[in-house]
Amino acid sequence: MAYIGRGLVQGTYIKLDDLQGSFNGTTSTFNLTSGGQSFKPGSASALLVSLGGVIQEPIESYTVVDDQITFSNPPTSDSNIFLIALGSAVSIGTPADNTIDATKLRDPFGTYTGTGGFTLTGIVSATEFRGSGKYLTELSAGKFISDSIGITTNTPAGINTSTLDDPDLVGLGNSFKGIYVSNGMLIHDNELTGAHYIGTNFRGLMAGPVTIGGTLTVDGNYVVV
Repeated sequence: MAYIGRGLVQGTYIKLDDLQGSFNGTTSTFNLTSGGQSFKPGSASALLVSLGGVIQEPIESYTVVDDQITFSNPPTSDSNIFLIALGSAVSIGTPADNTIDATKLRDPFGTYTGTGGFTLTGIVSATEFRGSGKYLTELSAGKFISDSIGITTNTPAGINTSTLDDPDLVGLGNSFKGIYVSNGMLIHDNELTGAHYIGTNFRGLMAGPVTIGGTLTVDGNYVVV
């Protein structure tokens, strides 16, 4: 009767070199070779091993590491053996430098977690950044230092910065409990907290009444209207 079904595919089966000449009842580990050349099957399950006429169970009766097989019991000199490799280990190479472009990356790319340097050039777009951001450098608007409504940086970038390059103007960012822009108006809370200094060439203006809850040093002008 003719065979009915899917076509048969021949595997890459390799009969390895005989090991019986090395058996002495003491040695358990032997080198695997094919045609005298080192052979790495990849795993114990990739070998069919018959020892003394008995098929051996992978892992339980023998293990394989690289090009060596180790038996759980040292074979004696009268133990005949044959080994069939049921395939060849596939080596996955490393792509050469500058050979992978964005079209080869999975979309979405996923999350990168690790240590060390990760350098990107050009325009970097992201829906969100996480972490302290303390290692972000060479940003024209400063480094991200905290979550806020808008952007908070540790170099001058406008409202809500924590340090200033000008020593005559100190305290921007924690001058008020809150400062807002709404419908064309600048709105702030009615209490000034923290330590502040207004230099000679600067003016401070607040809508009163205002409670001074911190320290305010004025060498310029401070007006409450």
